[in-house]
Amino acid sequence: MRRRTALSLFSFLSLSSPVATEPLPPGGGFSLPVMCALGRDCWTLNYPDMAEDSRVLDPACGARSYDGHKGTDFAIRDTVAMRRGVNVIASASGTVLRVRDGVADRRLRTANDRSRVAGRECGNGLVIDHGSGWETQYCHLRRRSVVVRPGQTVRRGQQLGKVGLSGRTEFPHVHLSIRHDGRVLDPATGRSVGSGCREKGRSLWKDAGAQAYAPFALYAVGFRSARPSGDDIKADASSPKRLSADAAALVLWAAAFGVRNGDRLSLRIVSPGGTVFFKHTVLLEKNQAWRMEFGGRNRPEKGLAPGVWRGTATLNRRRESIRRSVSVEIE
Repeated sequence: MRRRTALSLFSFLSLSSPVATEPLPPGGGFSLPVMCALGRDCWTLNYPDMAEDSRVLDPACGARSYDGHKGTDFAIRDTVAMRRGVNVIASASGTVLRVRDGVADRRLRTANDRSRVAGRECGNGLVIDHGSGWETQYCHLRRRSVVVRPGQTVRRGQQLGKVGLSGRTEFPHVHLSIRHDGRVLDPATGRSVGSGCREKGRSLWKDAGAQAYAPFALYAVGFRSARPSGDDIKADASSPKRLSADAAALVLWAAAFGVRNGDRLSLRIVSPGGTVFFKHTVLLEKNQAWRMEFGGRNRPEKGLAPGVWRGTATLNRRRESIRRSVSVEIE
């Protein structure tokens, strides 16, 4: 029988050497560019593409990137969180060089949508000069949220704007690029983006949490009374506390970042009496930055039994697994 373990977080430092290949970054390293708790209310969506060719390789030689990606993306839960406002903050102290604001927040769905942002793929954003050749760039901020101006001095942790959906993006997040003397660097290893994923290096992160590599994240699970769409969950990833016994159906959904071909996602709904109402496992067949699965059953003829129903979603990858549970009261 295959042994299941909790999802492990592999430190990038275990892949690298303590010997520096780059000058030290300002202030001892860069902080997370978003005011959130990584793994609780924000998650790494994509890492830089370290492949030297047309392949896609993240800094741990995994697939959590896309071809030519030159930064690290930090996603928030949904559009509801974006509208409430999540601050984008300076990763280190410095001077603002350039700012752009006014680009609409729009989730890209079609080729025509993408053509509309040609030349403005970063959306609303800014660049900060940290001295000694170091720069950071922040992209996809919310329209009209940028609160700094060119020439302004900012300190580490100071608000720059808010997480948005501007530019070339399908999910609310902030993209952070780090450059030294014009070269884009991976903050996890300090190596040039596109220079390979197995060479030695040193983390540029100041925050210990940012140094951990997450192979995948099962970030939200919930119930619905009808079949949800991907856009539904991207807009609002909450789960109701109560549903009516006369609801047309009881559906469990789960959303994940960084799924890979061969992963297995299992869904299970249990009634108040402990009977399994629904269970299903799907074998995922491609790498995706974001994936949502759902399953359930129509309301029984006599209605849904009153009481607390429980749902569990489990994402498995070889010996790694992560599980999230949710409950709803039927009344």
